[in-house]
Amino acid sequence: MLENAARLATRGHFHQFRKRGIEAPPCEPGRDPLDEQCIPYVTHLVGVVGILARLGAGDEVLAAALLHDYLEDVPDADGRRSIEQAVGTRVLKLVLEVTENKRGGRDERETWDLRKKEQIDHVAEMSDGAVLIKAADLLHNLGSMVFDLDRAVDPGLVWDRFNAPPQRQLWYFRTLLGALGARLGDEHALCLELGRLIVRMTDLQPVA
Repeated sequence: MLENAARLATRGHFHQFRKRGIEAPPCEPGRDPLDEQCIPYVTHLVGVVGILARLGAGDEVLAAALLHDYLEDVPDADGRRSIEQAVGTRVLKLVLEVTENKRGGRDERETWDLRKKEQIDHVAEMSDGAVLIKAADLLHNLGSMVFDLDRAVDPGLVWDRFNAPPQRQLWYFRTLLGALGARLGDEHALCLELGRLIVRMTDLQPVA
């Protein structure tokens, strides 16, 4: 199962890259995945899986973690079928639970508030496995962002790569953490580490 998930995720995200902070320009889709100046997107998937594996998550959760962005970001018109054929219906259901409704075609900045509020509200309805994936995804994203903020000469350039200003981003992270804490428990290892990262990000937000 994990082998199939890894193959599908690698093929789907092969020419995609992580958002970059610091003063570096973005790596556009289609650029050579072996370019040392770019961070392959698959590194995020591996990072999320590593977090969950350390918590003892089962194969279905790990497979869904590898594919958690597939339906949002991979140009596969039959993505649901691709996932189901590769790893089965149960994993597909987990992926669907953590897939954001991007409001296809609309400007992501215009829909940011709506989409984030939907994600926060959805946590209460998620299965336990999906909640773990959501928390691990957030943890890896925030860890990467803090890494970039700590290294940046101008932290504002890191914040600017996202679709909302720092204050709104921090509101989302804090509120989502509250929703995750209500499911996992505020003392869960993921929630404690998320809280630490959010405090660090608050310290590194640009001065108005």
